[in-house]
Amino acid sequence: MNFMTSGSSWWQGRMAQCTARPEELTALADRCEALCADEQRLGFERTLRTLGQVALAPQGMPADSDSLWVSLLADSGAYESAALALLPPKAVFSGGRLVDGRYVAQVELPSGAGAHSREANSLAMAWLAALLRALAREMIEERPLH
Repeated sequence: MNFMTSGSSWWQGRMAQCTARPEELTALADRCEALCADEQRLGFERTLRTLGQVALAPQGMPADSDSLWVSLLADSGAYESAALALLPPKAVFSGGRLVDGRYVAQVELPSGAGAHSREANSLAMAWLAALLRALAREMIEERPLH
């Protein structure tokens, strides 16, 4: 099994367990952008819990090894690697730093739903915020019309 296969099944499993509403994902994205560099771990913890209610190390062992991997990356301070590990395998993404020190990012999901972050205090939180907003947008766009 290659990364594309295992990553896709992990991602689909996470989203199947996600019970958050688009408004909650957007609020979490705003929170991630506001976190200082030394608070990035909180952004990962809340994001992983939201994307499938996963319990994280060291408080509890996650339900799957991929969640554990993301958690361990974040625990070790490899925040950018942890953010990229959360992206769906076929997502398109970019990110960078502006002259004023703020970070920007853009994520487009395989469905075509995309979003950005323009006000983050770190690149990892910019990617997480863009991902969460893209997920919220995807949820809204895929809602059945009444």
